[in-house]
Amino acid sequence: MTTLLNRLVAHVDAIRFDALSASAVAAAKRALLDALGCGIAATGCEPAAIAARAVPRGEPAATVIGDALPASLERAVLVNGILVRYLDMMDVYSARDVCHPAENVPLALACVEQAQQSGRRLIEAIVAGYEAQLRLAHALSLQQMGMHHVTAGGIVAPLVIAKAWALDGAVAAQAAALGGCRQFTVHALSKGGLSMAKAIGYPWAASDAILAVRLAQEGYTGPTGFLDWLSTDGPLKGSIDADALDGRDATMMIERVSYKQFPIQFELQTPVELALELHRRIADVAHIARVEIDARPITIARTADPAKFAPKNRETADHSLPVCVAMALLDGKLTAAQFESGRWQRDDVAALVPRIAANAHAEYDERFPNGRPAAVRVTLHDGQQLYAFQGAPLGDVTRPMDDAGLMRKFLSNASDVLGDRRAQAIAECVNRIESVARVDELTRLLRAP
Repeated sequence: MTTLLNRLVAHVDAIRFDALSASAVAAAKRALLDALGCGIAATGCEPAAIAARAVPRGEPAATVIGDALPASLERAVLVNGILVRYLDMMDVYSARDVCHPAENVPLALACVEQAQQSGRRLIEAIVAGYEAQLRLAHALSLQQMGMHHVTAGGIVAPLVIAKAWALDGAVAAQAAALGGCRQFTVHALSKGGLSMAKAIGYPWAASDAILAVRLAQEGYTGPTGFLDWLSTDGPLKGSIDADALDGRDATMMIERVSYKQFPIQFELQTPVELALELHRRIADVAHIARVEIDARPITIARTADPAKFAPKNRETADHSLPVCVAMALLDGKLTAAQFESGRWQRDDVAALVPRIAANAHAEYDERFPNGRPAAVRVTLHDGQQLYAFQGAPLGDVTRPMDDAGLMRKFLSNASDVLGDRRAQAIAECVNRIESVARVDELTRLLRAP
């Protein structure tokens, strides 16, 4: 019997570099460059520092971004995963669930480095991760079960590891079954006031997946029919789209992702872009009397609940519609440095936030079923009104960020931490990664001097 999980595993197992299109390879390199930039920019953040203290350095196997010496594979996967996720600046994909497939990149990189394999193997592992996670996002809704999207890591991460280590599909299936039936994360992870758990959800699952794969290599078996149970007798009864698990269209899923301009929750990209446009049209931001933001109902529910109007920490602030729009209107920019310096707690931001109204517009769901529409209206003290609307932010798959824009984002993230010369060297290595014999040529550039 071919289970739902076996269908997904067979599809991912068939991925080979030589069969990938030039556009898929280019998309994998874009994903790698962007994820590395996000991770480098977060170097030194508190959640990664705590994780590094909690996990022994162990036998050297893979690079931890910003460390001088290699560490254990588990440590590299966990800490690098937190770094990539922490600033909320990585890519995004939305289907039945939303996910950040770049969370598979640090796992793929560490496992390929540990195996002393090539850039081509790294591309295969990255494409495999995106293919598995995005097909799952189309096939089923974890949110329907009250689960967070990082739950998919239990299934996807073992497949990434299996591709990095060139393991047999049968081993990959058992590992994905072991990890997939265990790694369920409740959706409370990202509800209300957020915590550091936001940054560790997927990396924790990815780190645990290493054990699942090693168990499967030794012959340990898992419930490979667990997705079928969810579909027939479980909480997803009748709702899983089996054909989405192994679709055969020509375009790989990695070519369909969206990228972020700003280090904030994905639905906030459009209103912040509009706020920056309006900032340029306001002579004096002290004259702002009130602000109205129109967005889809789900956006308002996620980013404008009471906790988001009075965030207690950075993790909640970068998911707050009123706070992010206020900072953009006042400063004419929105950067990671503003969040790290506590800009969201300052008096002028705190004074503007109560004068911001967030309005749910149900018609946006009908007009922009695949977009992220928003409108921002600013009223000044003299009664003048300024208005801006956009159906999707720059970086969205429908309004893509070009290679030059993605490079600017990477250099902005990496140069302040590593210097221009090292950042340029990383970008150059990523650009030719398919010709790199061993990926430690790249990972050495990520270490501290």
